[in-house]
Amino acid sequence: MASPSPSVLSLSAAGLYTVVLMTCVWAAWTAARRGQPRWHWLMWSGIALAFALLALARITGFEELLREMFRSELKAAGSYDQRRSLQRPLAVVVIFSVVGLFVWAAWRQWRANRGRRNHALLLATAGMVTMVLLMGLRIVSLHQIDGLLYGPAKLNWIIDIGASLGVLAAAIFYYRLVNRRI
Repeated sequence: MASPSPSVLSLSAAGLYTVVLMTCVWAAWTAARRGQPRWHWLMWSGIALAFALLALARITGFEELLREMFRSELKAAGSYDQRRSLQRPLAVVVIFSVVGLFVWAAWRQWRANRGRRNHALLLATAGMVTMVLLMGLRIVSLHQIDGLLYGPAKLNWIIDIGASLGVLAAAIFYYRLVNRRI
């Protein structure tokens, strides 16, 4: 059942996402102010929006609420015991959709221009896509995936924090690189 108030870990994650969000806004503002390609500003703004939504989801318990709604629907339909037959294809759809979106975005960025600014944006996009994929996998909550994410290695934390810090580093690198050029 969803908790009425967010846990300390959820609030900490929301805090990290907010720092990443502000840094991405800073990178978007820098891109617009320094005459970078329009799509740079749009991508940084989109990544900032994604992290704003991730922070909001952590604070409100949105993931847990979705997971509980999913379970309740399965129980109401009398198919909770067979949930794995639904979760497996859903996990595959989540993985392939997000990976497909990332490959498309990476290909688009790679084609657009080569250079360190674009590579920073590509790294930030990869981090954002990783976060969306992780959230999707947590919502689907397939037993085998949960064993990997929440097991002894705590891959959930490693992936979550690592992807967020990767986006943060990419935004700072982009800012420094663009300001150094002028």
